[in-house]
Amino acid sequence: MDTALFLKIVFLCVFIYSLAPTLLIRLGRVGAVARAASGCGRVALTFDDGPDPNYTPQILDILKRYQVKACFFVVGAKVRQYPDLTRQILQAGHAVGNHGFRHKAVWLLSPRATRREINETNMAIEELTGRKTVFCRPAWGLFNLFSVWYCWLKGLKVILWTYMSWDWTKKATAESICRKVLGRLKDGAIIILHDSDSAPGAAKGSPAQVVAALPRILDGIEEKGLRVSSLEEIINSKKKPVLRKLFQQLWRPVDKLVRRLSGITDMPGSKIWRIALRRYRGREWTMHDGSVLKPGEPYLELHVNNDRFIALIDENTSVERASIIAMREVLNGLPPLAEYLNSEKKLENVNIVIGITLLHRGLGRIGFTVADMKPGLFKTFTGCYERWLLGVFHPGGFKKQKKYREKLTPKYVIMTRRDLMKRLPPQ
Repeated sequence: MDTALFLKIVFLCVFIYSLAPTLLIRLGRVGAVARAASGCGRVALTFDDGPDPNYTPQILDILKRYQVKACFFVVGAKVRQYPDLTRQILQAGHAVGNHGFRHKAVWLLSPRATRREINETNMAIEELTGRKTVFCRPAWGLFNLFSVWYCWLKGLKVILWTYMSWDWTKKATAESICRKVLGRLKDGAIIILHDSDSAPGAAKGSPAQVVAALPRILDGIEEKGLRVSSLEEIINSKKKPVLRKLFQQLWRPVDKLVRRLSGITDMPGSKIWRIALRRYRGREWTMHDGSVLKPGEPYLELHVNNDRFIALIDENTSVERASIIAMREVLNGLPPLAEYLNSEKKLENVNIVIGITLLHRGLGRIGFTVADMKPGLFKTFTGCYERWLLGVFHPGGFKKQKKYREKLTPKYVIMTRRDLMKRLPPQ
């Protein structure tokens, strides 16, 4: 056989078996997901090449602190090597995806070797956790003809990424990773980072830069008005109704202006609280522990950060579930509130914290006193205003309120300094 002809045949075989499937999927997005539909205000966070005992626990701690979920594309051999770490990922509520058993590029693997690379990882995950994985991301995002067919046969959803952060390179720093991730961040993005440096080509110690960058990335995502959602949620999400999305965009600058004019500011050290220092104008008010709020005395007016709260609920969240989420956020926010009251000189005479909310269910169990508002114009206006905000910003819209209208009554929630310090003394 002519040498030139032989080389052409070899090239054609390689092209059909390896190059064509990779180009079709990577460039044409055929049979793979590289970004979700825009219009939902969500992004997904994914980590490749773990689990790694040096870096994965640190990343899990950060994700727990920010209360976000990610998907970890794990290497099957490491799942068997670090079973407790893999369980820890799942117990924290994160998803686990297939990243191959030995992190081999499947370009030149035979069908049999390709099947083993995918199937053994599926088995390692299922035997350890009792759950089948539904996501697959091949090493380096490379495919062959058989891997495409086999993923489809096994019902695996192939997940790629929207753009690279180059966090695994030798020159990567926390600053460069943040710049690359946040600089191109858009609604529906699937972000890829790495929690191990054991893959060929990865710079030793590079995940330490990811650990340093991750809090800043999560803060930046929130500052852009986006939320981190689970991979499954973002893939299955639908676009927001155009009219409600427009209302949200128009209202945010109005809300910011209202807060500025009324002296409401974000409380340092907390993502959930917005506060304002006020002078009490009503009649003398005696609290359950004997504390008395007299006319002219200062009190701290407490507001929930709506952007933070709305980022934690989705289209199917009921009012009851939204109340539970709100209570969890409030509970997590009490220690910073106690510390702030103790540390700010301007608040040394503040003995009462007061808020108004529709989602007051359960707050009495964590130390707040829930009190009815007096009937009148203020209660009516406050109720209408807060229901309107909930309808505009809740993903379920106003239709959710029809079922729960009687429960959506604004009430005072009150905590005295004495109670706050007794229950949750600052560390």
